Amino acid sequence: MDSGPTRALVIVGVVVAAAGLLLIGVGERKPADPHCLPNMPQAPRQQPVSSGQAVIPLPAGSYTVSSPFGPRDGGFHRGVDLAAPQGTPILAAMDGTVAAAGPASGFGNWIVVDSQRPEGLVSTVYGHMFDDGVLVHTSDVVHAGQQIGAVGSAGEANGAHLHFEVWPGGRFHGGDAVDPMPWLQAVPSPETSSPVRPVAVADDARRTSRSRRLANIGGRQVGCEPVSSNEPLLAGSVPPEFEPWIRKAAAQCPELSEAILAAQLRQESGFNRWARSPAGALGPAQFMPGTWAGHGVDGDGDGTVDVFSIADAVVSQGKYACELIDIAKKGLAEGRLHGELTELWLSMYNCGAQNTLDQGGVCQNAETLGYVRTIPELATHYASPSHQ
Repeated sequence: MDSGPTRALVIVGVVVAAAGLLLIGVGERKPADPHCLPNMPQAPRQQPVSSGQAVIPLPAGSYTVSSPFGPRDGGFHRGVDLAAPQGTPILAAMDGTVAAAGPASGFGNWIVVDSQRPEGLVSTVYGHMFDDGVLVHTSDVVHAGQQIGAVGSAGEANGAHLHFEVWPGGRFHGGDAVDPMPWLQAVPSPETSSPVRPVAVADDARRTSRSRRLANIGGRQVGCEPVSSNEPLLAGSVPPEFEPWIRKAAAQCPELSEAILAAQLRQESGFNRWARSPAGALGPAQFMPGTWAGHGVDGDGDGTVDVFSIADAVVSQGKYACELIDIAKKGLAEGRLHGELTELWLSMYNCGAQNTLDQGGVCQNAETLGYVRTIPELATHYASPSHQ
């Protein structure tokens, strides 16, 4: 199966008498059914402009400053160390795009977020997470107050803490590090007068209610032609080549939301059809090969099942989600599971159905806890206002 990322794709418009306009993918597979949409190249996406608001990257009351910005041990400490218990949520300080996420010299692992603020580019740097404490991927779009990691002590670290830096001008673009604490204190925080956007019980309740509304969609019929009835997806909120297939994928079961699927695609691959993770996950929905072998389907009816096909991957993503929803519903009915349906099947998607069943609810690891919280929150950015 030729699915390499270097495969060329050219879309040629051909006027055909008595047939109208037909799109043919040169070098791509031609859909067997003319009503199916072909894959199309991903259009470049502009980095979102930050709202200008910022938060301290750890929850209020969870940390102490263990090492300030400035001279230290004969060198210069370009950030501030915030000591906190291992596993404490690390929050994105500002809206932005993940420029780096993973291993880094001295840090063990780091996350770098680039934010286009009114005054220009600013990078924030988060360090010393363990491998399972990095909850985002390069090119992910994040929002101020969103959990992006978990405090660890990887790399050159004495005890669990977050090393945090602020770089006006950009970490990879010739900027300079400044003292993070006074800089953050001079910037307004979102939706609250406190320096940190709290993750409170009331917020959890609103999020759970919102995820229930997002999941309560039904009454559609699946066919090769992507459906468009009862559209909770905000038009234009995702790359156009993904939109019809998200609608088709979500129509496979009434509990599945188009906005949730869009949020998963953004979180998993950033809508990159050629994505390959270091762990071996492939395509826009980031299927592991073993999972794809059991759950991949021919989404566009062309007779081929390709993990890098937008249609195949997204429709397979929806099919797999519906299978997990059925397992979660049965587990709730039998008393084996406790919790909210959307969060339970998202847990299964992230850490496995059997692991979720064995734990009786959402898997209690940092990655899965972050995933089931982040996806419904991201989904609100893709949902039509009438469905929020």
